[in-house]
Amino acid sequence: MGHARDRYLQALDLFSAEARSSADRLGLPSACDEWSIADVIRHTTGIQAEYGGSALLGRALGANDVTADHASITAPSTDWDSVTVWEQLATQLRGAAHEAGEDSFRALPLATLDMALHAWDIRWGAVRVGLAANLEFPTQLLEWMEDYRDRADEAAIRAPGIFGDPVEPPADATRSERFAAWTGRHPRVSFVPLRDHPATPSSASAASATSAAEAAAG
Repeated sequence: MGHARDRYLQALDLFSAEARSSADRLGLPSACDEWSIADVIRHTTGIQAEYGGSALLGRALGANDVTADHASITAPSTDWDSVTVWEQLATQLRGAAHEAGEDSFRALPLATLDMALHAWDIRWGAVRVGLAANLEFPTQLLEWMEDYRDRADEAAIRAPGIFGDPVEPPADATRSERFAAWTGRHPRVSFVPLRDHPATPSSASAASATSAAEAAAG
């Protein structure tokens, strides 16, 4: 299953690739209820700023284990800014990860898993409108994720804000789809009827559009 550094870097690259590929559809719904693709990118940026920033960049944690720059990173912004801000942080984390000792990654298993799963969530947005197929996790990373699942404390992992109740996957589900189902995600867009998610911009980009319209009218 490789080393923790390799897993972290693989998840980082996986998420970065999906974030970049979604640049023209950031307002579409993601696999996370009520979150657009841009919302997922902002959330992941905040998580990595906290945990990766602490473990790899030497940023001190403040109240509630949040780094000082968390608020500025996750502050409302246009959807377009979300990818740029992520890429800037990812570049810093990638460089630091190559230089860090293996012990630095002991605090990052959940942060690693978070990036991999949210890469799947972003891809789901493209799958739902017929632009892609479900993301398949790299084999070594998936083996580690399955081991994480098998060892997980179910009571803790189903706590609010982590994973929802598991979803029954279709009989022919892939290993990646089965893992996604275990985390409470619908593994197939067409497998379970879903309520319609209007493909609208996030509240931040909607506010930006309103300001632009007002400026044009003036």
